[in-house]
Amino acid sequence: MSKLCFAVSVTLISVASYAAAASSDQLNQSLNPSSTRTVSGTRIIHYKNKPVPVDLSRRTIAALVPDGSGGYNVLPGTGTSNGTFSIPNVPTGSYLLRIDANYVWTSQTVVDVDSIADFRSDTVQADPSTTSITFDLTNLHAWQQTDLFEMVCPNNSTFDFFPGTVGETTFTGNFPYFGALSAGSEGDQYYVAQLTTQNLGGFVFDGLARHMAPAKFNQAQGSDTPINGRLKNVTQNQKFEVNINAADIGAQALAANPGAALNGGFLGLSVYPGSFAKGQTTSTADLVLYSAPPFITTNGDLGQVRYGNPYSSKWPRYVGLNWLAQTNYTAPGATSSATLITVVSVSTLKLPSSTSPMKPLAGVVSKPSINGRNFFKDRIGVGTTPVLKWSAPNVGRANNYLVQIAQLSNNGGSTAINFIAAFYTQSRSLIVPPGLMSTGSGYVFVIQSDYIPGVNFAKTPLMNGSTSASAQVASGVMQP
Repeated sequence: MSKLCFAVSVTLISVASYAAAASSDQLNQSLNPSSTRTVSGTRIIHYKNKPVPVDLSRRTIAALVPDGSGGYNVLPGTGTSNGTFSIPNVPTGSYLLRIDANYVWTSQTVVDVDSIADFRSDTVQADPSTTSITFDLTNLHAWQQTDLFEMVCPNNSTFDFFPGTVGETTFTGNFPYFGALSAGSEGDQYYVAQLTTQNLGGFVFDGLARHMAPAKFNQAQGSDTPINGRLKNVTQNQKFEVNINAADIGAQALAANPGAALNGGFLGLSVYPGSFAKGQTTSTADLVLYSAPPFITTNGDLGQVRYGNPYSSKWPRYVGLNWLAQTNYTAPGATSSATLITVVSVSTLKLPSSTSPMKPLAGVVSKPSINGRNFFKDRIGVGTTPVLKWSAPNVGRANNYLVQIAQLSNNGGSTAINFIAAFYTQSRSLIVPPGLMSTGSGYVFVIQSDYIPGVNFAKTPLMNGSTSASAQVASGVMQP
């Protein structure tokens, strides 16, 4: 939860647009317009320091309008380098807005696909083969094997963990640096913290106990940066109630596919450097963290984790959870498989209490099908424009859906998984457009249910919210 993952949004394609309101099911749309209009919009990323438009001048921009016969009429549009786009002569009613490999099912005339990134816009990724950090810190709480030592800088979205040595009371060593190069002159403030081990019902949790905010510094590519000083004792005078319906969450993770197995996950309490109204859009500092495996497999209250909070009282606390599952797939003609990861996630300002457990807020879609047949069974002959249908989740809620198409390729006997298209929709069906699937290849469809209350997807479809949740299912191998 601490390292920024845009996505609940665990989206695997670089997304240029999101779902807007659809007035009726896609499969019932027909080309019978009463009038046409020019569809337009913007794609601007609002960084912490300034807005930056996405260059759309070389992107594929189009509106795909259902033709009433299970196909589409494609209306080309244009984009500009200042992040605007327009498509003329689009009939009133719903259509698929295409921006490269991303599609939005919408009826809107103006689609605002701006997004928030709560860090500076000019970050430069360090080369970890030449750039390093050297720690020389005293007053470490005697290190236990399951303790955590993390470093975070929200202003450039850096986050990393570093290993300690059992029994040591100093934290020393030289480590490769995988974050963004620090620019103290632009406000990059780093924080380092030790989270110490606590045992709840046989499960290891870590709560913050030591902390330091080193002086701001500038980094150059290929340099080594020393971080020296004395860690501050942080009194663990606050408690986090670990009341979690883990059996329910795990059941949703395993519902991704009949062949799915739990892969990993975490539950954590973090602080956010500013307003959390738009959700997590940069890396954040942890107060409490639990990592699976082993998995918590029951519903119930495990008790309280003690922690200290040295951060600003203006930084809100939020709780996040990701439960991961894996399903193995083999491409046609390949001899070895590859793993696809699916996720159940929750992020919210509402912390669990003794009477209010953490639970799945969005469950997996129910009754998914492809061409009216079993979604999870491997199939040959689905065609290049199959029809996907699903129903709302039986657990939790959903106010948006994401459908991704992954192509399975045979790479010298090994399976490669490449995501080739993403569809954002509030409808519960999708006709795959032509040109994406081809004979001889295998494909997997991933359908994600999203629940983000308070977001008007028709006006600001890429915005997140202070509460967000998602759950995914993955199909069998589909061959045209």
